Amino acid sequence: MDRVTIQEASLRLNVSQKTIRESIRAGELQAFRQPGPRGDQWVVELPEEGWQDKHKKAYMELATSLPKWWWANESSKGHVHYIAELGIEEIEAKYLCGFRSENIWSATGHSESDRCPKCLETATSRGLPLEFS
Repeated sequence: MDRVTIQEASLRLNVSQKTIRESIRAGELQAFRQPGPRGDQWVVELPEEGWQDKHKKAYMELATSLPKWWWANESSKGHVHYIAELGIEEIEAKYLCGFRSENIWSATGHSESDRCPKCLETATSRGLPLEFS
């Protein structure tokens, strides 16, 4: 298993650093002090893929009721992307195609031709809902 800094664990697991620390205290994540170039530092043992803290589980349940397709820019230009995951500490969208954006904008009423081909292909292959909401 990989051992990474708290900051890196936060990025990889897409939760806040505070959540990482709380999960360590609650015993949900394992952490160790490890010698580093600037002295000892805490490192987190990354859990298996799919791990979610209790807050993220609740958040993800809420996310199932949100629209799936969003613009990645305020100007509503380019493609509409399918949300794979949203960050909790900040709105950082991860789309099925691998693209990321720092915010999301409503794509209600977009046309099917506006959709990112890679997102559409991935959503279809996974059997994800494609409704226009």
